[in-house]
Amino acid sequence: MALEFNKVIAVIDIDDHLAPVIMQTAASLTAASGELHAIDSNPFITTFESPYAAGAIETDSKAHQADAERRQEAMEALTARHAQNATVAVLDGDPSRDAASYAKKIDADLIVIGSHQKTWWKRLLLGSESSDMLREAPCAVFVVTEAHTKRLQA
Repeated sequence: MALEFNKVIAVIDIDDHLAPVIMQTAASLTAASGELHAIDSNPFITTFESPYAAGAIETDSKAHQADAERRQEAMEALTARHAQNATVAVLDGDPSRDAASYAKKIDADLIVIGSHQKTWWKRLLLGSESSDMLREAPCAVFVVTEAHTKRLQA
């Protein structure tokens, strides 16, 4: 018997080379009658904190919106190739918190996320979204690793 879940969320960074493998893995773990949701996060990054930088804030906002549109189009193309019935969403904010909130909202059974197995120093300095997800998730989490990707390609 294959392992299948009814409500699966594929947490994708559309700019990451693991995106297709995460999508394929999530699709393969979704039951035939289940729901697959593909989400990406678009963090809002401001370049200026000064109240005198109103023009810069407007520029940041426009860049943020353009990136959200780019991510949406790329996510739709990815799901068209790997999971045509997936629901696509691009959320504003932090990937691990967005995914955990989304999972609670739809009562998900599984979250599929990628991991790059950063070294200890990189995790310390840059953080780890997959580690954050494991802490925040309200359901099971399947972590797609580089090793899993290589095994699929072999």
